[in-house]
Amino acid sequence: MTKLFRIALMAVALGAAAIDPLTCAAQGHGTPDGAALRAASYNGVWTGAIKCLHDPGIWPEDDCDIGLRLDIAEQVIRIRETTRSKKGKETPSDLDPAKFHFAVLGTNAVALSMDSGSDEDGTWVETWSFVMTLKDPDHMIVHWNRVVNNVDLPASSKGSKFSIAGMGELTRARLGGK
Repeated sequence: MTKLFRIALMAVALGAAAIDPLTCAAQGHGTPDGAALRAASYNGVWTGAIKCLHDPGIWPEDDCDIGLRLDIAEQVIRIRETTRSKKGKETPSDLDPAKFHFAVLGTNAVALSMDSGSDEDGTWVETWSFVMTLKDPDHMIVHWNRVVNNVDLPASSKGSKFSIAGMGELTRARLGGK
């Protein structure tokens, strides 16, 4: 083992979380842009659109492309989605922040919700995920997935089991004219 590798291993073992990005850049282990990216926070309001990569076409009036607003404060994420029907009708809805777990590691983040309940079709189980990475301090790339299992409907029934996937880019909102 090289001395540098042992030092790095020891730093990880001791839980060292802060490495000076400017020192790394000066030593050829990063760039000033990389330093800014590593220092960036997810906290704030992000807006943009998610375009469908996969839409099962179960509801002909719905369009999978959605407007998205994420309001992030530390480990809490508030999500507002605006769906647009094929006829142009927009329907905003707020997803329950208590149902989402939010975690960040460096430049990447994940928001995950797993829920179940009952409705006129019986028991349903649903999972939502938003997987994010910072493109730069003010832009993030987002992959969105939604998977639903209407457990009590026969597999041959429309809407029994389905998934939707999309991706897009969100921009950090500048509030207060800044």
